[in-house]
Amino acid sequence: MRIACIQPEVFQQKDKCYSELVRLFKDLTNDADKCEIACLPERWLPLDRDMSHNFQKERGSDYAFIKKLAKEYSINILSGAIWEKRKDSKKPSITCYFINEYGEEIGRQDKIHLYAYEKEQFEPGQQLNIFKFNNSSFAILICFDMAFFETPRLAADNGADVIFSPTQIRDEGMDNWNIYLQARALENRIPIAASNTFGYFFNRKYLGNSKIISFVKGFASPAKLKNVEAPTGSSGFVHDDVDLDFPRKIRSIRFKEKIEISKIDVKIISV
Repeated sequence: MRIACIQPEVFQQKDKCYSELVRLFKDLTNDADKCEIACLPERWLPLDRDMSHNFQKERGSDYAFIKKLAKEYSINILSGAIWEKRKDSKKPSITCYFINEYGEEIGRQDKIHLYAYEKEQFEPGQQLNIFKFNNSSFAILICFDMAFFETPRLAADNGADVIFSPTQIRDEGMDNWNIYLQARALENRIPIAASNTFGYFFNRKYLGNSKIISFVKGFASPAKLKNVEAPTGSSGFVHDDVDLDFPRKIRSIRFKEKIEISKIDVKIISV
């Protein structure tokens, strides 16, 4: 699967954010022929201190822009995280849409693990979706969903061949983020494409450095990771042809080696 992670600079004017995405997709299509899926970061839109200004109605203007972009460049796009208000929900949702190359919505994934202030502002997702795509499947785990081993494992257990992760990691969290991504890839023997925000807002730095982590064919035990990265400290993108067949084989081997928790006795020993 030929995939890409896009990291546009976040400006405080929405039209500049739109223009930045158009520029990067033009460059991507010139650089990588027939890229199948492009993943946007969790945050690629302006962020206002008044939270109410950051929400849009369900399937609003940002959603419409992504649909237009996908159709114009004939590429499947994962929308990053859109903050939207839904008629049947008390709180807004953080969601990532899967828009196909014809500009049609295939589905969406809500953020399941809400981070810090998000718990008060948003409704957590209750369902993990596995998206069928050609002869493969993928899951979308938004940022904090990758910090817990259960959600990536659930995706892999239910047939996902690759995990896409739109993220918003500031500079202080980059080391931890790198560990999480590599650990999730290794423990599940699954490729991961993580697109990180780039920009400066609220006195915080977001450095980008989006990455696609896959496996070097032939290295089963120990497995050997292949890591390709987008720039650190600037806008840009990264793309790669990710082999899905070899990880399927080593994932099958790894999962057969698991010992079910129910079969392990836990004994507390007092000193």
